[in-house]
Amino acid sequence: MTNHLLHVGFPKAGSKYLQQWFAAHPQLAYETDGIAGFRSVYAIAREGAKSGDRTRYRVTSYEGLAAPHGDAGNVAVDYASARPTDAATAQRRVCEILSGLFPRATVLIVTRGFRSMILSSYSQFVRSGGDADLAELVAVMQAGPGSPGYDHLAGLTPWNYDRVIGAYTAAFGADNVIVMPYELLRDAPDEFTRMLSQRLGIDPIPGPRDRINESLSAEEMYWYPRLTRLARKVPSRRLFRLYVTAAFRNRLRGVVRLLQRVRPGRAVTAASIPDAVVEVFRGHAESLRGNPLYERYASDYLI
Repeated sequence: MTNHLLHVGFPKAGSKYLQQWFAAHPQLAYETDGIAGFRSVYAIAREGAKSGDRTRYRVTSYEGLAAPHGDAGNVAVDYASARPTDAATAQRRVCEILSGLFPRATVLIVTRGFRSMILSSYSQFVRSGGDADLAELVAVMQAGPGSPGYDHLAGLTPWNYDRVIGAYTAAFGADNVIVMPYELLRDAPDEFTRMLSQRLGIDPIPGPRDRINESLSAEEMYWYPRLTRLARKVPSRRLFRLYVTAAFRNRLRGVVRLLQRVRPGRAVTAASIPDAVVEVFRGHAESLRGNPLYERYASDYLI
């Protein structure tokens, strides 16, 4: 019987890398933007006409399942008018939908240490049309509960790993939920895919050798919000979307290099995130305590 693997995220935790690995594995059926390895209902009919299927798992993979939002699938995001999504409610609803559709699936959740996750998510934010400086967002979080904007911003953050892991464990069973650290994928990708293969009972194959969906550089994270604010002044929405598409693909890196040479900006790095902001997430990864895969990365998860 063919099994179903649900890879639900998290964002910025090696999803694009894993999706290339899924697509290359002869015992996995995966289609980009597809469900259970099928691009459409017609693909199911075509699959039925085949013989000699080696597929062990049909794979559904999308990092936004762990961080649902109304602009899922869009390159450009209109942050100015987008309706805020309560992360906890959206995560619970997605889990309920998936467990209703695929109650016997195996679930893969890949986490990422909090400081690194904040920085990488900020990179994704600015390349998809966000124009707030990291310092502005940090100031809101440092102001603490009850201050203007804090509750709203904190409610949008999806990185409560205990909440998500707990929901999927309750829905699918502890034996059917695999939780692994992005840091292992970053440091030892072949070890990561070997361990995942062993857990799934499939043959190990190496993953891609190139970095995929790489975050912006420290200087690019400084300049892109400023370029976006200028682009917003152009009255044409079409031109703005073209700009965001170029920013998303980092096609303005040459412009950024020139600007940095003429007027050096302050680099945006992990050191730009104060400890107090990271501390907001303490207690959100307690379920990872005692997991041997996380021992060497305990400090990244505040455990």
